[in-house]
Amino acid sequence: MIRPRAIVALLSGALAQGCGGGEDAGSPDPVPPPPPSPVVALAANNYQDAVRVPMKTSYAAYTHATLGVSVVDNLLNVPLSFLPVPCPQGGTTGMELTDRNNDSTLDPGDTLHLRWNACRIQNSTSTGLVRVQLTDAVQIAGGREYQITVSVENLQLTSSVPGAPAVTINCIVPVRYTRTATSDHIVIDGAAFSSGQIPGDTGTATVVIDYLQDRATQTYTYVTSGNAISSALGGEVTFATALPFTGVLGEYPSSGRLTVTGTASSSARLSEEGTAAGDIAAVFAAVDANGDGVVDASNAALAWATIVPVRLFTAYDGQVVIGVPMP
Repeated sequence: MIRPRAIVALLSGALAQGCGGGEDAGSPDPVPPPPPSPVVALAANNYQDAVRVPMKTSYAAYTHATLGVSVVDNLLNVPLSFLPVPCPQGGTTGMELTDRNNDSTLDPGDTLHLRWNACRIQNSTSTGLVRVQLTDAVQIAGGREYQITVSVENLQLTSSVPGAPAVTINCIVPVRYTRTATSDHIVIDGAAFSSGQIPGDTGTATVVIDYLQDRATQTYTYVTSGNAISSALGGEVTFATALPFTGVLGEYPSSGRLTVTGTASSSARLSEEGTAAGDIAAVFAAVDANGDGVVDASNAALAWATIVPVRLFTAYDGQVVIGVPMP
């Protein structure tokens, strides 16, 4: 049986990556969809923020995906305890199971509900719900494959750290995870955020990710695309990796290019080129404000650390959320 403190550790791991809490208050009454957001005109005054938005959004989707995979890795076919568990600094966490075969374990076809109730862990307080629906789990040569849907519902997070924004996360992340003897492969075929993809920036987003980590060569290939509406930018951008980001596991990319598209033929790019190609901590950013092929503004060495944490490019084995204690 999973011990109570393991539940706290599991949920703490999620919170440490930026997942916060909110109550499961049932389905709200339908509301009319908002009017379409304007497409952002990319220019010298906003292109650096514009290239950050897709990467931060992609990172958020990947974080929720790895949470779902970690839940299944640790709890598949393991007897579960459903008693509320105290959090370290107050509040509780717990689990519920929609159990198709009534065996009190997580199996294909089941949904695990992870709840926070005013749970305080270090500087964060949260209340909310994450559902991990396991559609399929099969053994393959040298590994395993999962089909999972992670649903985050009104998950709110507040922090006592001065200046840290509160965040409310609502998203659905479909995940296909394949592990072999030498690789980890995560495919997210259309994660949909209705809020909370970037703390401090309201908006919505749809994200596709194809991320292969090769443990034999200690390298990765990261591909993403989608669209994002950002209040900080004042509208919508679309994005895609024109060239996959590749590099050594545990390091920022050494090659690749992300293109961000706005209105009036404007575009920005995040690219390993020029002097940045020789600096593992930096990346080139530029904007063409009118589609004439001429760079109107650029930063030859934008710090990767201001865009996404290096955790995005860390080996999945190094991102363990919990280790299940022995019975």
